[in-house]
Formats: sequence, C-alpha cells, structure tokens
Amino acid sequence: MTPRKQETNSQRRALLAEDNTFIRELVATYLEKLGYEVSQAPNGADAIDILNQSSDQHFDVIVTDLLMPKASGDRVIKEARRSGACDRFLVMSGNLYDPKFTSEDPDPDSEFIEKPFTFTDFEAKLSDLGCKQKAELS
Repeated sequence: MTPRKQETNSQRRALLAEDNTFIRELVATYLEKLGYEVSQAPNGADAIDILNQSSDQHFDVIVTDLLMPKASGDRVIKEARRSGACDRFLVMSGNLYDPKFTSEDPDPDSEFIEKPFTFTDFEAKLSDLGCKQKAELS
C-alpha cells in the first residue's frame, strides 16, 4: 500500500482553465510533457467546481486564462487560495495590458504569459514559479 501512495504523491497535478479548445488542448499537452496530470476546465466556473469537488484536492500549479465565460481567471485564483488548493498560478492572456486585466488586481504571486507563446516560454514561466520539471521528456 505504501508504494501506491508514493506513486500518487510523485505525480504532479495541474488544473488548466481555458475557454479556447485549441489552446486548452495544446497547453494540456505541454503540461503532460512536463510530467503533470492535468484536470481541464473550459471556463472559470467549471474550474472552481473542480476545486470544490473535494476538500483534499491539491494542485501543484493552476494555469488559467484571464478572461473566460462564467468566471474570470482571477476568480479561479481567489477560490484556489481561499480553499488552499494551490499557491502557484500561471495566468495566460491575449493582452496583458487590457484594462480588465489591470482593474481586477491579479494575485501578486502569479506569473503571467501573453498568448501566443512557445513551449519554451511556457516551461520558463513554470520554472519562474518554482515548478520543478521532470528530467524525462521523451
């Protein structure tokens, strides 16, 4: 029973919230290549539902679009912080200088990446958050 628990604990987990299907699938692939088990949500409200499904739910990182239907990425971050589900956030946006972005007072401990971005840029932002990457990226 102990080895099984170790396997579960060694798997890093990410929650990905993005309303654009193509971008969500691409970023999920990036995360999987970096060794994450990925839970996906097509909007902010679904991401919050995933966070609230279980009180012991924990994610190593939450990657979220800023502007989404039903709930913003900022709201997802606030809910994750409130519940203790995560303390590392990577916020994606098509325009980081959008007035809505600056007016929402995003979490100061988050990293931000502007769309479009490359795998290398994405990996670097995760590294900036302190997310250690797995060596085996075959």
